[in-house]
Amino acid sequence: MKKRISLILALVMAVYLLSACTSNPAQEGSNSPNSNSSDSVPGTSPAEPVHVGVLAPLTGSMAEYGTTFEVAMKMKAEEINAAGGINGRELVLEIADSKGDQNQSAELASRFAEDDKIVAILGDFTSGCSMAAAPVCDEAGIVLLAPTGSNAAFAPMSDYAFSISGRASAESSYAAQYAIKKYAEADSVAVFYLNSDYGVSAFEAFKEGAGLSGLEICFAESYADGETDFSALITKARAASPDHVAIIDQGSTSNIINSIRGAGWDVPITMIGISTNTQVISLCGENCEGTLCTATVNFNAGDPVTGRFLEEFTTRAGFGPTQMAGYAYDSVAILAEAIAACGDDITRDAIRDNLAKTEGSYLTGPIAFTEIGDIVRTYLIYQIENGEYVLKCDYDYANQ
Repeated sequence: MKKRISLILALVMAVYLLSACTSNPAQEGSNSPNSNSSDSVPGTSPAEPVHVGVLAPLTGSMAEYGTTFEVAMKMKAEEINAAGGINGRELVLEIADSKGDQNQSAELASRFAEDDKIVAILGDFTSGCSMAAAPVCDEAGIVLLAPTGSNAAFAPMSDYAFSISGRASAESSYAAQYAIKKYAEADSVAVFYLNSDYGVSAFEAFKEGAGLSGLEICFAESYADGETDFSALITKARAASPDHVAIIDQGSTSNIINSIRGAGWDVPITMIGISTNTQVISLCGENCEGTLCTATVNFNAGDPVTGRFLEEFTTRAGFGPTQMAGYAYDSVAILAEAIAACGDDITRDAIRDNLAKTEGSYLTGPIAFTEIGDIVRTYLIYQIENGEYVLKCDYDYANQ
């Protein structure tokens, strides 16, 4: 009996081996190396991970923001993978250090674009870096989703360029009209703004908002990225006797606030572009008490959604999240949805088309792209009180 069973098993094994040796790879579907779709991105068969490139300033003067990108994006990617990935496939973020340098950002974007397994790109942090990478991505036909690319000129550069931060022009104009003129009741303002693509465009919009509200700009001057001595700037601004000071920047705000207070000037201050950055409080201490800022998201410890994000991000990063962390997190969420909508046939063009259809509510609020690939946001007004950001005006303040 045992011999008969052994004989049967031997025959079954022989048939199996014969079948395996004579199978035709071309008939085995998309997993076969001989099977290629002209529309699909090579290397993205259903069994393989989905690779997305990320541009971020991990080192240099903007490293804190690179960390913000890295932590927030990985948080969302891990959530997606824990829930089964993108149609069962792991989402892999390949993060490259742009150092906040425009040439480096463009070069890294080119490397990602030439890599067939990269289906889309997230980043960069600054509008200038994102705008440097945009032509590269446009030529390659690959999505460049810039979480914080707020320059109004960015999205129109390419059909593949998208931004979810809202236009810098909208935020700075809002700050002039509602934070400074309406809420702070100032009649005149001195403006310090970073001499960058972001700073210049935001200042131009600030001037428009000031004009609409009757706010007088009695002094305005730019400064270079990396500047540390603001004494001359402060002396000239103080001589103009403004009711208020506006700082338009994404990195040097703390230094300017400390310099203003160090000079013995107790003028009210509004920060534009820095959001509710807790680094400002830790670096300025009492110097920033009473300072106003605009933001698009309220990270509330008592809220089940934003509170969880606040706790986890702070634990991982070592500092609290700003709206920029929220944008980075949401950028992964909406890009993953666009990729998932492709099904098993992931193409760069399909991702672009699906992304353009995005419409929903996310961590940082409603997101729906305009025809040119950016969004229109509404804003909150916060004030620093007793070392904390306190919400003063909700999204509907402009309509009150």
